[in-house]
Order: sequence, then structure tokens, then C-alpha cells
Amino acid sequence: MASSSEGYVDVPLGGEHHQQPPPQPHPYSAPTMRKQPSRLTSGMKRLASRVTSFRVPDMGLKRTHSSAQPALKGLRFLDKTAAGKDGWKSVEKRFDEMSADGRLHQENFAKCIGMADSKEFASEVFMAMARRRKIDPEQGFTKEQLQECWEEMSDNNFDARLRIFFDMCDKNGDGKLTEDEVKEIIVLSAGANKLAKLKKHAATYASLIMEELDPDARGYIEIWQLEKLLRKMVMEEGSQDQMDQASTSLAKTMVPSSHRSPMQKQIHETVDFIHENWKRIWFLTLWGIANIALFIFKFIQYRNRAVFEVMGYCVCIAKGAAETTKLNMALILLPVCRNTLTALRSTALSSVIPFDDNINFHKVIAVGIAIGAGMHTVVHLTCDFPRLVSCPSDKFQEKLGPFFNYVQPTWGTLIASTPGWTGILLVLIMSFSFTLATHSFRRSVVKLPSPFHHLAGFNSFWYAHHLLVFAYILLVMHSYYLFLTKPWYKKTGWMYIAVPVIFYASERATRRVREKNYGVTVIKAAIYPGNVLSLYMKKPSSFKYKSGMYLFVKCPDVSPFEWYHPIIHIFQVTSFPRLWLQNFLQCLQASLLHHLCTWGRLLECTYPHIR
Repeated sequence: MASSSEGYVDVPLGGEHHQQPPPQPHPYSAPTMRKQPSRLTSGMKRLASRVTSFRVPDMGLKRTHSSAQPALKGLRFLDKTAAGKDGWKSVEKRFDEMSADGRLHQENFAKCIGMADSKEFASEVFMAMARRRKIDPEQGFTKEQLQECWEEMSDNNFDARLRIFFDMCDKNGDGKLTEDEVKEIIVLSAGANKLAKLKKHAATYASLIMEELDPDARGYIEIWQLEKLLRKMVMEEGSQDQMDQASTSLAKTMVPSSHRSPMQKQIHETVDFIHENWKRIWFLTLWGIANIALFIFKFIQYRNRAVFEVMGYCVCIAKGAAETTKLNMALILLPVCRNTLTALRSTALSSVIPFDDNINFHKVIAVGIAIGAGMHTVVHLTCDFPRLVSCPSDKFQEKLGPFFNYVQPTWGTLIASTPGWTGILLVLIMSFSFTLATHSFRRSVVKLPSPFHHLAGFNSFWYAHHLLVFAYILLVMHSYYLFLTKPWYKKTGWMYIAVPVIFYASERATRRVREKNYGVTVIKAAIYPGNVLSLYMKKPSSFKYKSGMYLFVKCPDVSPFEWYHPIIHIFQVTSFPRLWLQNFLQCLQASLLHHLCTWGRLLECTYPHIR
């Protein structure tokens, strides 16, 4: 890419109405019946067009031709003059003329029953009748067999013709219909009734039927499922009870088998959840196991020391919690080493490690720190210190004298000691920083009265997080000047955090170097409806977009120190990457209020030549 190419950035300024980039259509979009329930109904109604009404005396149900008879139109293949006894006489006469050795073969069946113009459809009817009666198609029908078939075909009863329809669909007689079988019978039915449009869309209708009635994607539907659908379609509007019953039965067939009982549904949802989140699950499990293992290790270690006889299980719990806190204080820096993560995203590790969830993992670790530090502090103050102060002097001197220079401490000396005051300051700084990092404060959901309103917002979160530099210094001091551990190599706090701190410091140094050595020239800025700020910038000659890249924005006229890190959505990468930044208002809110003008107005005032 040439260095003269330009970058384009759209920055929403509003907090609630963000203009989203239009979704890109997927190259292939399969029909989704569960999302569009009306498509099947409308399609089946098209399939049922031009169908004449008929009666079903056996069932006592009236049929209509307005919204019924889907796919059964092809079974209304007999002329009105051909039905009844007179109709059979004509068929019998043609049988005598066309039969050979007393049998009517398949090639003459269509003409014999009066369907000479629909030979293909009639051939399928012949095969269906032969399959049900277990007659060899090569042998053909005798006159008695043909008369039996004729009586069934000429019967106006809905269920009689429905049986023929099923037999025509289910060519192998297994009671299951594949999509191809459903499609073929729709095509034949359309051809027999000269419904060209229906024939053209037969594949679509077959696909819709399969998708609706086969939620488990087994590749087939059962006869009874299709029967439920057809019966529902032929119900008279006046028969509301029967319509409701048919609809309920049909709805049950559309529920995946894995969801037809509460237990099956729960199991299926659990399996889906694991399948979609397996990288998160195994990584969090590994993290949890590491914390539990360290806690147990430290617990057992202090259970076997002399201090246990004075402070009991309290010291075991406190030290176990402290060990997990040291681990998490080290780990919490790694998810925000963004340059390192960007490089790792393009490696094979990305297939098993959820690098894109780095901020979520950062938050989870913060919760772990809060739990560990809280447990450590509470147990010390409510259990360890009281036991230590009130311990009989002779027992204290025997068990713990060497650790305290043979001077039993008081509450005052414990609080004033280096582990005491560093621990208190550490808890205060962490509590303050963690509170301002919560969603309510960071997104200004909390509305505080003046002058405390400055504590809410992204800038407060940003500055408060930088106080954690002092928290790490206090952590090293707190874990080094211990009462109960003297050898330096057993004071492991600094060992935990050394490497992560170096990594993170390197990341910040790299950012600082890039800030000084690289610049971006804004050549155009515009504000669009919806509070969207569009920035046109020249692309640095060395810039090359990579997956996982992020963006910080700083305007020195707003603040010489603050970098704003909006949420980024990359939706187009061409010769100049186009970045869509959301929730920008939260990032700039405090500064914009301070300057009493919007980001766009500030650019307009400061750089009048930019439009």
C-alpha cells in the first residue's frame, strides 16, 4: 500500500444511538422456516390453488378450497364424468382392449384410467398401488386388482387420497420421506395439473417442508408429520377446535427431539454451550485449578508449621488466599499486553486459547484478586490478629518468639508494622481502582452529585487504574517484610510479578516510543447525523493492518495525557482500513464537558481548515 493512501475512521459521539455498519450478506443463506413461519403456509397455499372442494362423509369434516388441499391437487386426477360406476365401465372396457394375458402393464395404465395426458404422474400412482399390494410392477394388474385400485382412486374421501399421496412419496415403504421424495411428488402433482409456477418452486417448497418438520436435521420426515401438516391445511375455518388441536399436534412435531422434555432440553443446551465455549471453559478451568492448587499447597504448608498451634486454621486460610492473590496479580497484567496478544493471535495457539476474550479474562482475574485479598484481610483482622495478641506469653515465646524478636505484638504494633500499613493501603487502592472500573462507574451509569461526579466516567477509571502502579510496589513490600518468613528466597511475591511487570512495562514503553516517532495527519473531519464523527487521515507508510489490532485516540488540545480507547469494529479492510469506533462518548465525556464543547466542535474551533 502506498504511503499516500488515506485512512477513514467513523466515530460515533452519541451514547445511545450508534450508527452501525450494514451487515454484510452471507454468500449462502439457507431457508429458515423457524424464523419465517409464514413462508411455508403461503407456499402451501400456492400449492393448493385451483383445487375444487370435496366432502369427507366418514369423518364428518367439511373441506374448503380456500386454504386447503396442499399437494393433494394432483390426486384429483379423475374427470368428473369418469367417477362412479359409469366411470368404471369405461375403464373396464379399455382394460379389455389393452390387457395382455389378463393383466394391465404400467405403460398402458395412464390411458386406461383416463390420464393419457399425465403419463408420468399416472405411472407413479401405478407404482404406489403396486407397492402397497405387494404386486410386482412387471406383472401388471389383473382386472380385480385394477378395480380395487380404481375404487380407491375415485373415492372422494380425503383420507383415501391421502394414503395414495403418502404411498407415492414413500417409494421404499419405510415410512420416512426424504427431501427429494417430497420434491418429486410436488413436481409430479404440478405437472399433472399444469401448474407451471408451482413446478418451478417445487424445490423451495420441499425444502421449507423439510426444514419445518425436521428440526433435528435428520434428513427425513415421517409420514405422520406430513399428515399432521396436510390435515391442518384442510381444516375448515369454522372448525376452530379441530384447527387448534391440529395446530398443537403440528407444533409438537416442529420441536427438536432434544427439546421435547425438560431434561433433554437442558442436556442439549449444555452440550451446545460447551461446544460454543470450549476454549473459554478449559482456560478458565485451568486458571481455577491453578488457584485451588496454590491455596491447598499453602494451606497444608502452614498446617504443619508451629504457627498453627497459635493461630489455627485461620493462618492457613489467610496464607492460602494470599498465594492466590499473588498469582492473580501477576496474571492480570498479561491480558492487557496487547502487542503481545496481537502477535500471538496469528499463531497456532489461537486455536486453543481465546485471545479475543482478553478483557473478559482480565475482569475475571480481578474478581479472583478481590476474593483472595478480601479473604486474606478479613481472616487476618478477625482471627489471626486476635489470637496472636491474646496468646499466652509462654506459648507465644515458645512457638513464635523468634519471628517477633521475642516481643509479643499488640494491635497497634501489628497495624503500624510494614506488613500492616502496606496491606491497608494496598486494600484501599485496589478497592478504589476496582470500584471505578465497574460498569456503572466506567460508563457513567451512576450519577453522583457535585463534586463527586468526576469519579464517574472513563477518565476516572483510566487514572484510577494507574494508581495500581503503587499497588504493585506495596505488594512487593507487603510480601517481603513478613513476620513468619525470613529467608529471602521464600518470599515469593516479587517472583510472581517480575516477568508480567517487565512485559507490561515493555508494552507501555513501546507505545510511548511509537507516540513520539509516528504521527497521523488528519486531513478531513465531518459530523454526520447520529453524532457520528468521520475522520480522514493519511496512512503512515509503515502501517499494515493485522487481525486483532486496536486503536487509541488522543487530541492534545483536549488533554495532553489522555488516550481514549473506544471499542473497535473492523468491517472493511481495503487499501485503507476503515474502522468503526463505538461508545466514543463514554471515552471523551469528562473532557468534553470540561471544555464545554463536543469533540467535533473542538476540532472545528481548533482546526478551522479541516472540514
